[in-house]
Amino acid sequence: MKRLFTILILTLLISCNNERPEPNYYRNQFTGELLNKAEFQEFQTSFYLNYKDSIEKPKIIWKFFKLDKSADSIIQNFKYDMRIGDKYIVRAQDYKKIGMKIPVQNFKSIDGEEITIGGKQDKPTLINLWFIQCPGCIAEMPALNRLKEKYSEKVNFVALTFEKEEDVRKFLKKREFEFNHIVNVEPFIKEIASYPYPENIFIDKNGTITSIEGPLPSHLDTDVNVAIEYFERIIIKLL
Repeated sequence: MKRLFTILILTLLISCNNERPEPNYYRNQFTGELLNKAEFQEFQTSFYLNYKDSIEKPKIIWKFFKLDKSADSIIQNFKYDMRIGDKYIVRAQDYKKIGMKIPVQNFKSIDGEEITIGGKQDKPTLINLWFIQCPGCIAEMPALNRLKEKYSEKVNFVALTFEKEEDVRKFLKKREFEFNHIVNVEPFIKEIASYPYPENIFIDKNGTITSIEGPLPSHLDTDVNVAIEYFERIIIKLL
């Protein structure tokens, strides 16, 4: 199972490995249109030009999928999320589980804490789906820790994984991840998950999924407080 999820997450990211071939074409999976490098760069720029006079600028998150190879062509398949403010104009995936009402589920964290997910709660909940060998999961942990630091009294922060407790404990000795950890819960994860990890699921006080987001920005030049701004706005609406 670990191997399957590792493969899935790697298909969503452009690898920094030098052995990965450089694409010479890009296929828009929304439209099927095939673009050369110059056309793809122009396509990327066009989003910002179209909104150059807007007060709020678009936030574009590019989603790169598998490469297609034929003859001397290497084609990078892509989609994108486009958000203006808090509203998505386009999303790369359909998140049909937004609006799903989660029935009451009781768990015990690795620290022995009783945790209830779903049903009526005193606080909203942020669930992070992750696993140990997931690069995107690890990269967003500092920002998630900052989010918990700011809202720990107002929000339940829970990390779910299919990993075994022993493996998670070893991981947490090396890296800080300050959420409440529930392990070995693959069946429940399948109930609420939408796409490959990492995934962040926001649940209101009535146990309804209101938002599903991918990873927080984790570039080295991204300030942690800036990275969590959008997630903060989601949380504030749920308080």
